[in-house]
Amino acid sequence: MAEAKASKGAGVLAQVRREPYAFAMTRPATERPAFRSMLRSFGLIGAISFGGGRAAYFQDELVRRRGWIDDDEFLEAVAVSQVIPGPNIGNLAAYLGQRLRGVRGAALALACLVTPGATAIVALAWLYFNGMPTSVTEPVGMGVAAAAAGLAAAALVRLRGGLGGVPGVPVAVLTFVLFGPMGWPIYAVLAVCIPASLAITIARRR
Repeated sequence: MAEAKASKGAGVLAQVRREPYAFAMTRPATERPAFRSMLRSFGLIGAISFGGGRAAYFQDELVRRRGWIDDDEFLEAVAVSQVIPGPNIGNLAAYLGQRLRGVRGAALALACLVTPGATAIVALAWLYFNGMPTSVTEPVGMGVAAAAAGLAAAALVRLRGGLGGVPGVPVAVLTFVLFGPMGWPIYAVLAVCIPASLAITIARRR
């Protein structure tokens, strides 16, 4: 028994040394989804999602349908994806893939998200530069833009749990005012709102 525990401990230590970040972030082996299931789920998201509300697709598929993560984990992933450099939706896919299956999961999720859209853009660009009339492209673009705005609004409603109750409302309002009507650059908004959010969180936990 002692030898088995020692062997298991040595294996865990070796894994930590080999992939410290992945080990800290990923699910235990018994809770990890299969790569085939991840391919189907992230591939579906990549194929049918568009617009500023794409986070809602992740929530539907991974939280509500699959149950691979809970709402708190998802909100944490959205928050992290918003404050680190890079496109938010790509950050979100990589973060969630990392949580589920480590580095390979992150690579799979990102590839599933990017490939369908990139393929569609290349195809549309080819059609456009080979004679597709603007009478076709303009209405399509306007329709997609309207749908994207609706999806963004729906995602905002679904992610309202990230406010953390009434104390989070002032930070949300401040963020909206600074970034929207006042037109502050995002780095300046983050420089003001992140300390404010941390102060509120610390005060609530005391």
